[in-house]
Amino acid sequence: MPTNRDSLLAGRNAAPLSDDDIRRAFNTFLGLENQIPVRHEAGAKTRCRSGVTAQGEAYAEIVFSADIYPGPGVVDPNSSLSMQAAAAHELTHYHRWKDKTELLDADLVEIDEALASLEAILRYPKQLNDHEVRQLVADAIQRLQMHAQRKSAQPAAAGPKTE
Repeated sequence: MPTNRDSLLAGRNAAPLSDDDIRRAFNTFLGLENQIPVRHEAGAKTRCRSGVTAQGEAYAEIVFSADIYPGPGVVDPNSSLSMQAAAAHELTHYHRWKDKTELLDADLVEIDEALASLEAILRYPKQLNDHEVRQLVADAIQRLQMHAQRKSAQPAAAGPKTE
């Protein structure tokens, strides 16, 4: 099943990337993993994109754009994730897809995102510094809070009536 949902939230960089910015991002991905397909797509949302080829083969790739870089403000933990932490998060989505551990249920999007941030810490312990680890933990907490808020805002499911 294709997964193409946005991984990074609003508040991240929106300015177009220079050739140096693109090269730096590519090098960051390559420094973390050199066997995962990564490509730049101007104007796209950074994400792990999956689907099926015309020949029926499943594939996944990382597509990145300007939002791979943190935003100018500190709107929330996700907006200030370093480029290295954001890249680790996206690469972890690729592994979750490959290992069939991603949560595809639309009701569990925030849980899947929180797990990707936490698993990135475990997957890249030598490549992430202490600050980036804290950023990913804060991102996971934010995603779990978003899930809890969304769930508490939904009307309670009608259960069996007792009289």
